[in-house]
Amino acid sequence: MARHVFLTGVTGFVGKVVLETLLRQDVERVTVLVRESKDRQGRVQSAAERFEKVAKAACFAHLPSDWTERVDVVSGDLEQPDCGLSPADADKVRHHVTHVVHCAASVDFDLPLAQAASANIRSALSVLALARSCPNVVGMVDVSTAYVNVWRPGPIEEKLAHLPKPAAELYEAFQTAQGEGREWLALTGHPNTYTLTKSVAEHLISEQRGHVPVVIVRPSIVSASYRTPFPAWLDSPAALAGCLLYSGLGVVRAFNADPSVRLDVVPVDVVASEVVRAVFGPMPRPGEPVPIVHATMGVQRALRIDMAAASTIEWFKHRPGVVKAPDMFVGRKDHGFDKVDFVRRELPVQLQKAALALLRRSKAHRRLTRADEKVQYLNEGFAYFTHHTFDFVRSTPLEVPGFDPFEYVRVVDEGMYRHLLSRDETQVSFAGPKHDDARGDGEWVRERQVGNTTLKLFGYALRKTFRRCMSDVTFDRPSFERAMEHVPPGALVVLAPTHRSYFDFLLTSYLCFQHPELGISMPHIAAAEEFGRIPVVGPILKDSQAFFIKRGVGREVPELGEELRRLTEKNASLMFFVEGQRSRARLMLPPKRGLLRALQNTGRQFVVLPIAISYDRLPEEASLAKELAGHPRPKMTLTGVLGWLSKLVRGNVQLGRVHMACGAPQLLQRDTDVRALSHALMAELQRHTTVSSFHLRAFLAEHPIPGVDEAWLREAIERRGGRVLASDLPVPNPLPPALAHSLRNQWQHWFAGDVLARQPGNPALEDHLSRYRWCATPFAEMGDARVDAVVKALFEPVVRDYMEATKVRAPVELKDVAVTHRPHLDGVVQALVSLDIVKPAGDGFEWGPNAAQLSQFHEACAWRGVES
Repeated sequence: MARHVFLTGVTGFVGKVVLETLLRQDVERVTVLVRESKDRQGRVQSAAERFEKVAKAACFAHLPSDWTERVDVVSGDLEQPDCGLSPADADKVRHHVTHVVHCAASVDFDLPLAQAASANIRSALSVLALARSCPNVVGMVDVSTAYVNVWRPGPIEEKLAHLPKPAAELYEAFQTAQGEGREWLALTGHPNTYTLTKSVAEHLISEQRGHVPVVIVRPSIVSASYRTPFPAWLDSPAALAGCLLYSGLGVVRAFNADPSVRLDVVPVDVVASEVVRAVFGPMPRPGEPVPIVHATMGVQRALRIDMAAASTIEWFKHRPGVVKAPDMFVGRKDHGFDKVDFVRRELPVQLQKAALALLRRSKAHRRLTRADEKVQYLNEGFAYFTHHTFDFVRSTPLEVPGFDPFEYVRVVDEGMYRHLLSRDETQVSFAGPKHDDARGDGEWVRERQVGNTTLKLFGYALRKTFRRCMSDVTFDRPSFERAMEHVPPGALVVLAPTHRSYFDFLLTSYLCFQHPELGISMPHIAAAEEFGRIPVVGPILKDSQAFFIKRGVGREVPELGEELRRLTEKNASLMFFVEGQRSRARLMLPPKRGLLRALQNTGRQFVVLPIAISYDRLPEEASLAKELAGHPRPKMTLTGVLGWLSKLVRGNVQLGRVHMACGAPQLLQRDTDVRALSHALMAELQRHTTVSSFHLRAFLAEHPIPGVDEAWLREAIERRGGRVLASDLPVPNPLPPALAHSLRNQWQHWFAGDVLARQPGNPALEDHLSRYRWCATPFAEMGDARVDAVVKALFEPVVRDYMEATKVRAPVELKDVAVTHRPHLDGVVQALVSLDIVKPAGDGFEWGPNAAQLSQFHEACAWRGVES
């Protein structure tokens, strides 16, 4: 028989995951009941409109794109006869449904008893009555709560909880009860109307099930998914998530709880699996007791409250967005909770309220009052659960391989940060004006437990500098964490950032200084010796753990070897730039291998972390533009540094957004092929260099293409494996040609497969890409005029410059060829030398043995279909 499930509660946290789990099973259809409701503007939302929002939840992202075609949405009201279904929908349900899953409930602890009875008892009986009218029904699952049991010492088994009166008598009384029904709570011992009404509902379902086989599933405290649909999915701040979230944000600073109590917290996917297993598993025979399944973790896998709070606070300390620097007291009233709460919450709130009342800021006063009421509710509403350890036992063992309670807290924290706060762990702000860690600069630097006085002062200055000249500085935290997880014991860490700016080493060091929990110690930086000769700057850099090396020597330098041996003996982490000099045009330069070989010669094992740093604009942009125009590279001087700082102070430096990401770590040991390692590093650097929307807008400002806008271009890059991040930096008008071309260089490699497919065998393009494309980009999208136009805009200038340079009548003319982009000329010269068409001669060139091939090379470079 085809399985057709009737599901309630799909708009809730558990209901969504149950639906996702059902759709991964061999289920033909699922009919979901959704009630109409009003939005905040008072507009009625239909069942279909509400489900449309449900279907957008991230938990369904891994299902086939057409998954909603297996779902029928019906409008209804569970508190009405026939669940409020229209006659036509009720007939369809009765005719087709084989299984019923009732997940809907009101988990509001403070509902008046009569309302709670309607939401949790009447609705359950209405679903049961509908199930009894379905001739093909095989079984029903009712999702209850493990806390229908009043706390008592000892094991709590999978059986109906004791009630002091018959359930039917209690239900009748509840329907006319006034207020919270405190007399009934006192009679039964339940802490709130939710647990009381769910307990009564279990009894009535068992008594009235008739011929319908029923299984009751009791979750404990439900929180973020552990494995499916993916780790850390969460869409509700209820229960544990709310307590931990407010603790992590620094809002709750005193928690009325017994520190030794263990909370039974169960991942939502474990609950969903238990529900689906129960509805499709063995059902009780007529006359047998209703089976009860505890969807609980058990005391051995429960969370200690104090450890969960401490772990969450530590986790949030290293992330922006907190209201106050988090700090938490966990204790009962006899531990001093009232006194701590008065000092940390009540007194500051009352002072703020008085100030707001004096200033007549009524809206702010109301917001503060509401926020404070939520904090008080967390301590009052959950006190029952945070003062008792419930020992839920199961008749069958629960298999959750690898589950560790302490690690699961981190999963919950990640879920709250990503899904409740809408923060992206791959874009964590750590500097700039958008970075908010609820700390003043002085407080922040005093908290740093790494580095000497110079490093702390340097960090303080950089914090202010980044805030002044950058809109946001972010990093991909998971990429760094994954890399550090692969560092073998005893191996030394070497940081190898991209080299676009003198800011590269500052940003990388600052990240280590700001986030010591990443496990990367403050690095010793291999800097060019010219820095050491700059007055004031040189000594500061030396105190900041820089050491100075000669560049471009082409042979082993004994002094460098000695310095590296000294540092490795200290087990220090290191930083160097594998590209050597800065890339003037954002192209990925061929790697320098001298320092890698020097490290190899120390005999130690290293792990090299490729760190891609992506800028909207560069601090040295004007200087780099002059170099691209053929001017010599200026020397670093104190005057130049002071001049740049003067521009910074005047607010004339706006660099936009900066992002950092870490590629796959590369192991360097005695037998490592250094050449292969250096190429792997370059590939990882290029793969993890991001594109910003500023780069795309700059391209489109220069190349308006019909049908191509920022969104289309972003999707095209992401289809090819790139990543595009948002930036609000405006495009300069006019856009300097050198800047426009350099910005394109940052992302044109993603279209390498497209251009090679369109221009096969073109030596200009093949030579250019052989020099600057390091990561594989084979993707080619043919037959789209928009892609044709983008590819032409990106790569035709390469061809044009190669053809212009190969028009020379004599090799001496090569250095004076007028090209649109200087790196193209450098590529032409290197290509001609490698082909023996020209050869070096003093400061210039002369014809080589294959000079006659110049015209052939020139003709082969032509862009097909385009006049050269």
